[in-house]
Amino acid sequence: MGSFVMRFRGVIAVVLLVAAALFGGLYRVADGVEKHSYNSGAVPPDTVKLTQGRTYQISVPGGRKALASRGISTSVGQCSVTQQSGVSQNLSVTPLSSDVRPTNTIATFVSPVSGLVHLDCGPWGAVYVDNADNAGWDYAGLFLLLTAICLTLAVALGLSALYARHGDQVKRGVGVAAGDHEVGDRDGGDSLG
Repeated sequence: MGSFVMRFRGVIAVVLLVAAALFGGLYRVADGVEKHSYNSGAVPPDTVKLTQGRTYQISVPGGRKALASRGISTSVGQCSVTQQSGVSQNLSVTPLSSDVRPTNTIATFVSPVSGLVHLDCGPWGAVYVDNADNAGWDYAGLFLLLTAICLTLAVALGLSALYARHGDQVKRGVGVAAGDHEVGDRDGGDSLG
């Protein structure tokens, strides 16, 4: 297998570049469709599915820094959940401490109910529950990871192929230019000597 890769590394590098372009395109599509706080242009869903007793994360795009830039504090969470039946109750929210550096997560909570609920966090505005039961899998993240892997391997194999090709040309060039020219007679004696 190793000799196959080494023999066709240039072709494999090109195939990996094409795969990276494909995965990059799929990343852009998935990033625009998914509804997570870290997806560009996503809009928080109106309802999220929760399971009673399970811990969830409340997120906003840009996290704590984004809210602070709008003058909104994340030190106190004022959230409530409304079930589809219309019953609403306050939610005990635990804001993340300022020394924790998550990307978008600002608080956590333990769900007091199961089912589809609307989450309202007042001054924080529309929020995401990125780990809600119906949040869906992060395909954009997978495609981004596959893009990075394919690009890394393509560059490594491509540079290796270029180095091997350059090395072969140097060997051929040195052999033709230098040849097997000896100074002196055939028995090994030097005439300069």
